[in-house]
Amino acid sequence: MTSGMDDLLQAILSGQDERADRALRALAAIDHTQVVAELVRQMPEANADGRWWIARTLATIPTPQSEATLIQMLSDPDSDVRACAALALSELHAAVGAEAADALAAHLADESAHVAEVCTAALGRIGAAAVPTLLHALEHGGPVERIRAAKALAPIESHEAIPALVHALDDEDAIVTYYAQDALERMGVGMVLFQP
Repeated sequence: MTSGMDDLLQAILSGQDERADRALRALAAIDHTQVVAELVRQMPEANADGRWWIARTLATIPTPQSEATLIQMLSDPDSDVRACAALALSELHAAVGAEAADALAAHLADESAHVAEVCTAALGRIGAAAVPTLLHALEHGGPVERIRAAKALAPIESHEAIPALVHALDDEDAIVTYYAQDALERMGVGMVLFQP
């Protein structure tokens, strides 16, 4: 590792937001594989602020190792780090797939409402790759998972989700029904009354 890259990585972990932000931008010009490997190596010893900045940095580096590390960071003991990892995965949305969607969906009922909300938004940003996971949560999850799954499906506007969303209109939880109706209306699927 070059001394220049070492300085940038130390700035990421410095706990000084402005310095870390400048370093993050400079790291974009360096070999991504080496940057990710070094961030992963330093992660176990980093404090919560350092881990937050590692997640933030990985959001700018679309590699399989970045995705795998961010998925791992969704289980961080610090809720801010978990939220940052979820947001980072959504920023990589063009590069992530079903594994990331499954990991995010596992936190739809996170003990931190903020983390759960960020995971919901992240799933909505990921788009089509998240639909199977969201449909499973909508059909088989607890009340919180069903609410957040219906909410995340709304911006995706997946026609594949229409049958499950129509079924969710009869959910026992009124909030699930509200978000299911919102998702259907976004796709132009309104209520149709049939004459017998």
